[in-house]
Amino acid sequence: MALHQNTSTDSDRIVLGNYKMETAPSAAGTFVNLGAGQLTSWAHQFEKFTTQAGNAPDPLEGIATETASFGFDLLEYDASVLSVLQCGLVSAVVTTSLSTINAGGNTVLTHRAWRLTNTRYISGTTVQTIITMYRGVIDNGMSLVSKSDNDTDPMNAYQFSVTCELDSTLTVGSQLYNIAKTEV
Repeated sequence: MALHQNTSTDSDRIVLGNYKMETAPSAAGTFVNLGAGQLTSWAHQFEKFTTQAGNAPDPLEGIATETASFGFDLLEYDASVLSVLQCGLVSAVVTTSLSTINAGGNTVLTHRAWRLTNTRYISGTTVQTIITMYRGVIDNGMSLVSKSDNDTDPMNAYQFSVTCELDSTLTVGSQLYNIAKTEV
């Protein structure tokens, strides 16, 4: 017989499924949907510091650096989307008959805002959990994971990771990300 540590669970607070991934020049800008794929990781990281004067009893503690990072796979080749999400690393040319990505020689990455949206339906109500990160760039260029034509799931995936840093133009305590969830 199973033993349950909690006698009740609020299933409205459980986030199920994956996230739509989007990027924009800023959090107030127009977001571009990155297409089919999946969020593979998300983390808020920080490094602490401790300092102590030689004649003081207690050390001072604080946060030295603070970032948020996430990884994702994309399943669709869309040159314009792949260009936008790479923060200036590559460029794209798209015509009615051909789409091309060009890479090599760019020296500056442009920070972008990033948004992850999870949508559920609970009792006929749309419930969203939205994570908005204000300032981040990709950590790596495009990485392609290909599979055999005979694989049971032969879908290729383009893998990326992004590190977001503090946006010092925003209020202290609200400079890295925001998570907003619809309450039902």
